[in-house]
Amino acid sequence: MLKAKKGFSLIELLVVIAIIGVLSAVGITAYSGYTADAKSKVTLAQHKQLASLINAESAKCAGGSGDFVWTEAVGGNAETCSDPWTVANIVAHANAAAGMAMGNAYTTGDFAKADTAEQGSMVITLAGTTLTLTTLLATGGTVEVSTVDRY
Repeated sequence: MLKAKKGFSLIELLVVIAIIGVLSAVGITAYSGYTADAKSKVTLAQHKQLASLINAESAKCAGGSGDFVWTEAVGGNAETCSDPWTVANIVAHANAAAGMAMGNAYTTGDFAKADTAEQGSMVITLAGTTLTLTTLLATGGTVEVSTVDRY
């Protein structure tokens, strides 16, 4: 009497390995597209969040209420509504763990900067009473710019 063989043939195993290889190749390509899109969306969201905060603080002071929030969280002296804006304090508030704790989605660096932009970061510049927020979303590509005028 012949005994029945148990297990898979070599051809069956090779077919399964080939199918897994094709599925993983498609999955890795799709995954890298998802992560790139997510990084861009996080950077844009942080840009809008910081622009909204600065605009809200300006409106709060125009209404005669309190000090700017960005110096309290980073241990600086409270910047009153009559004081000029300080880019260094806004940058520190955006990056500090006690402030907004924003980070660059593409690197381990800070999100807000006062000098040069890199992918995933924002440069804040001040001209008179107008802040310009410039965020580089992609290398050699999309830039988001917002201006906030002090009330």
